[in-house]
Amino acid sequence: MRVLVFCMMFLGIFLAGCVTNKTTQIDPNLPIVNELKTISDMTEIAFEWPLMADANISGYYLYRSNPNDNHQLNVIAKLDDKFTTHYVDSALAPSTEYLYELRTYNELGNISAQGQRISATTQPLIESVTFIQALYGLPNKIKVLWRPHPDLRVASYILEKSSLSSDSWHEVARINGRLNVEYIDNSVEPGQNYRYRISVKTYSGIISAPSKVVDAQTKALPNMVMNLSASVNLPKKIILTWDPNSNDDFNHYAIYRATNDIFPMTKIATTLDTAYEDLINDNGVNYYYKVTAVDSDGLESPRQNNAVVGSTLPAPKEPLFSSAGFNGSSVELSWNQGSDLRAVKYKITKSSSEGENIIYDINSQTYSDFEVRRGVEYTYKIQAIDEFGLESKYSQKAVVITK
Repeated sequence: MRVLVFCMMFLGIFLAGCVTNKTTQIDPNLPIVNELKTISDMTEIAFEWPLMADANISGYYLYRSNPNDNHQLNVIAKLDDKFTTHYVDSALAPSTEYLYELRTYNELGNISAQGQRISATTQPLIESVTFIQALYGLPNKIKVLWRPHPDLRVASYILEKSSLSSDSWHEVARINGRLNVEYIDNSVEPGQNYRYRISVKTYSGIISAPSKVVDAQTKALPNMVMNLSASVNLPKKIILTWDPNSNDDFNHYAIYRATNDIFPMTKIATTLDTAYEDLINDNGVNYYYKVTAVDSDGLESPRQNNAVVGSTLPAPKEPLFSSAGFNGSSVELSWNQGSDLRAVKYKITKSSSEGENIIYDINSQTYSDFEVRRGVEYTYKIQAIDEFGLESKYSQKAVVITK
């Protein structure tokens, strides 16, 4: 009896030094597990052992020693059904060796003596795709292609993106299906470089290391339209001119206009020429313009930083009456144009109780009206007309009563 007690104490001390477990009593009558088999995956190891229907068994303890644990075994699972013959240890590191032991226990919590200890190594982490390509020079997009992964465990791909100036990566998309092998990234800017890499994800949730990095640049915008100018002295129109665009795939120009430099601009026309005539039915008005170049893919060049201002020719200044009076036989009118020398002829509007009459094509700054009767009040207004036919506003009225 003393020998048995000594042996039990010795086994308890030995087990306590090798296994971290609340159960420290060993029951030599409990069966020992010596036929433990394993199957390894990347992050899992599956176990199988023979059915042990011994009446004293309540269940099993599975012990594991992690790398760098100096073979210290710790309980990782308690299986409370003695008819269990399988177990999967999950969340393991790939390409890593582990040490295991399976022991039975009874209803008192006592455990069996040491049985078979086996080492099992997880499989290497699944590799990412071996071929990846990003297409260069697409308008406002980058297309990423890769070869389908040959491993049937692959469920999806994780695409990440980074700019050339940054070491940080962010996820762009998750592409489900092993055979789906392209993604078009529309969240890009023209003329910018981007880097891409792909990781694969298995059905069990394992994610590979990233693939090699590929980069691509989006198509640049057309060159800005240069030397844009606008006329300021033409009647009823503003003519825009600019330098021709030098891009190989140039398609057309777009003309934008606004009534001031605060309001947003509206596209008013497109043209293939390096000039545009904006017809305007107003005199002396200002418009603000910008012109862009558009390529065959619809990419539009940057607009000018500052709009150019064009103006239509203003109407001549209205004449100023110098004198207006009746000399007994005619009404004598005279006027001047001040500093405005554009007038080439004048038009007089004459009104009275007898009606209104317009007198055209007066080539001097005086006029004698003999078509009058005594005792009538006449009102005269004069307009100046320039070489383009632009008419000034009416002058102030001159009222003459023939007595």
